[in-house]
Amino acid sequence: MSKGKSFIGFEDIPVFNFYKIAETMDMRWFYKKFRSDKKIIITEEESSLLTIRYKEIYDERIKYTNDIKTSEYYRKLNEISKLETKLFRLTSSFDVLTEIKLENILFNEFVVYFKEDEGFYFEKEITSKKIRAEYLLWLKNKIKGFTTKVNVKKSNYADILKPDEVTTKNAKFDIIKEKILLQEALTMTIDIYKCPLIEWCAMVIRAEEKSKDVKKQIEKIKNKK
Repeated sequence: MSKGKSFIGFEDIPVFNFYKIAETMDMRWFYKKFRSDKKIIITEEESSLLTIRYKEIYDERIKYTNDIKTSEYYRKLNEISKLETKLFRLTSSFDVLTEIKLENILFNEFVVYFKEDEGFYFEKEITSKKIRAEYLLWLKNKIKGFTTKVNVKKSNYADILKPDEVTTKNAKFDIIKEKILLQEALTMTIDIYKCPLIEWCAMVIRAEEKSKDVKKQIEKIKNKK
């Protein structure tokens, strides 16, 4: 099944899709077809790459709006993403390594990779099938330990990784409420399914500026009295 085109970033992803990802952490909302076709399937690797893209968009949004309230959320999301990416890299490489024979030159290349790139240093020189088996068991336990570390971190960050259950009704309620407030403040119509996130952020900033201007005018009137 073709997934079709995906949104690229801050300037084109609709505000609705952006907040659906924030609420559900379902990266399929990056695909333009997903709102009408929930059968789209993505791999773990695709999800990891889209998570990186989402972080970049989040970062741009924070900088654009100077929204420091989400900086902690972003930091946690970034930390978990790095750990999950490394875990995926470790498990994938280990699965390949178990299929490579000792005499194959690729075996040693993988050993060097785990040692130099991932920091898993095995003290013995792997010169026999017995030591190879010992190394694979040792490496498996190391990866198991890292998996535990990732799971503990996820548990500590459950506030962002396990949000409350989201239904179509309550997911739309919040964004629609915000849309109505913006429309009233700016006297304009907003299509949350098409409005790019960057335009939404610009409207939020403008609405806040107008609100501040109104408050200043009210204060001036009060002072004159």
